[in-house]
Amino acid sequence: MMQIMYDHDWQVDVSCAKELQRQLSHRLIICPFENELRYVAAVDVSYHRQAKMGFAVVGLFKVQWDSVTGKYQLLGEEYLQYCGAVNFPYIPGYLSFREIPLLLPILKQVKSSPDIILVDGAGVAHPRGFGIASHLGVILDRPTVGCAKSRLCGVYQEPAAEAGSCTDLMLNGAKIGTVLRSRSDVHPLFISPGHRCDYASACGIILSFCEQYRIPEPIRRVDRISKELRQAYMTKEKDYHEKTLS
Repeated sequence: MMQIMYDHDWQVDVSCAKELQRQLSHRLIICPFENELRYVAAVDVSYHRQAKMGFAVVGLFKVQWDSVTGKYQLLGEEYLQYCGAVNFPYIPGYLSFREIPLLLPILKQVKSSPDIILVDGAGVAHPRGFGIASHLGVILDRPTVGCAKSRLCGVYQEPAAEAGSCTDLMLNGAKIGTVLRSRSDVHPLFISPGHRCDYASACGIILSFCEQYRIPEPIRRVDRISKELRQAYMTKEKDYHEKTLS
């Protein structure tokens, strides 16, 4: 069963959250990922802003390398979900304090630790080098990769239009991530190592799950399911209000 290695209080103010990021960043390990991928997890959270509710999904995927396509194929999938109150405000750079408390109840149910966890958000491509993928990786002590749809910080040159093209994402003269064109002629993704992974490994892993779509397939699927959960909640809420008014 997956264990929480470094837990802490999540009900904190911004100054305490910033200090926690600073302290935990010293536990980060950035190194090549050389293990065989057989079991991959992906996580995502959607929000109902008016109700201040979050809808978290963890997808667990059995995968196998396909030498013909040069991509990983999904052989099996399982989804775990959790709905709960969102207690931390939306502040760029502090996403982990909104989302991880909703993911932890699910992750504690996962019986076998995945080889790697793909996260819809930043890893070290973060103003303090400690985005949600890094935070999650450190507290679980599991390899993680951050795959963000938009840039949180840094500067870059636009990669070429062909799939697989990439450029460095830079901050204060140092590399913090990779700007990856996952498919030809689409907006790039912003990839960064979370924990127990490096830049080349992170970029290669994400690209190996992108075939038909811009977003890597495991993240795309959990994103879709989290939005379906949110929509189901909103529909149920609407039906309840209509019945009480009738």
